[in-house]
Amino acid sequence: MDKYANVLVVDDNKTTRMALAFGLQYQGHQVTEAENGQQALELLRAAPYDLVLLDVEMPILNGYQTLEQIKGDPTLRDIPVIVISAVEELESVVKCIEMGAEDYLPKRFDPVLLRARIGASLEKKRLRNQELEYLQQVAQLTDAAAAIEAGTFDPESLSTVAARTDPLGQLARVFQRMAREVRAREADLKQQNKVKSAFIGVITHELRSPFVSAALSAELVQRYAENNMLDELLAQTQQLNRELADGRRMIDTFISFATFMNREQVLNPQPVNFESLIREAVAPLASLASTYQITLSFDISPQLPLIMADKERMSEAIYHLTHNAIKFNRSGGSVRVACYPTTETSLLFEVSDTGVGLSAEKLSTVWEAFTQNADPLRRGVEGLGLGLALVKFTVEAHGGQVTATSTPGVGSIFGFRLPL
Repeated sequence: MDKYANVLVVDDNKTTRMALAFGLQYQGHQVTEAENGQQALELLRAAPYDLVLLDVEMPILNGYQTLEQIKGDPTLRDIPVIVISAVEELESVVKCIEMGAEDYLPKRFDPVLLRARIGASLEKKRLRNQELEYLQQVAQLTDAAAAIEAGTFDPESLSTVAARTDPLGQLARVFQRMAREVRAREADLKQQNKVKSAFIGVITHELRSPFVSAALSAELVQRYAENNMLDELLAQTQQLNRELADGRRMIDTFISFATFMNREQVLNPQPVNFESLIREAVAPLASLASTYQITLSFDISPQLPLIMADKERMSEAIYHLTHNAIKFNRSGGSVRVACYPTTETSLLFEVSDTGVGLSAEKLSTVWEAFTQNADPLRRGVEGLGLGLALVKFTVEAHGGQVTATSTPGVGSIFGFRLPL
């Protein structure tokens, strides 16, 4: 409560009212006057007051009746009342105190006594309000504990209590943190279950594709060999090798993704020459770029600093980004692999292409597992939709952040930032 209060002075004697009002206003309080109990009750129910000075002997509704109604009204009962009385009316004062009045003040009051009585009553009200607020907030914590057990707790419901600096506020903050952690774990578990279900569905459907093709190629190899068709045999053997390599890569992707999802992936960080890592990771894709008639170029800042990274996992991330840029590109397009420091503490790796690009809606989900954004007719080209999800897992495991921009009809830039 503020130092100064809103006080209601109730007395049928105008002189007494004016004297009390002047004394209170001199002390800095805001004063409203009422000449009888009925008028006082109307004022009390129309606006908030911090204190009432109440005369006993009044027409229409006397002090006893007014005090009784104040203390009987749940919305008014906590307002302190100081009875104004003459010295010879001590029996009336005692009766009022028994009815709930806070204190009394003689009509011929001393300004120092007025200040003391008013100050004491307001301080008692302040302490009562604090106690009431404390009890209400304890009740909020009790309700919160029941809500946590029932799974219906909203952490924001304790914001007011959590703002306290005492142990009650500390307990509220603990409740909030517990609830947020539980929600985060539940959301994570729900997402994991969703991804794992999709993962199983993809395995059962997609894993057949490369090995069905490989089985067909093996049968053709056998027939070409039996008929001494050497040129066809050589070509089909090369095709078989590619299909087996695709199958192996698919299995490796499954294993990597499943390991990340189960939180079993342990990074093996070591000092890495990032330029060498980039070139080694991209080298196997040169033939694919040639097949698609894609121009593959590098723009790597000279003398890149060594970074601490898991060489195998980071090589996979670079491979996936470059592989996507090639396979989703236009025939005759280009892919640019770039890497350079952006600050003294950050390194940016980017792969840009001249493909069809992605809409903002598709770009927002492109890092999610099993998201496939190419034309449905290119289903076989797209693969599993795990590559970018693995890139995201790997980069974030290294303390980095993935980046993506795309313009439909122009191309896309995918990459990541890593701390140095």
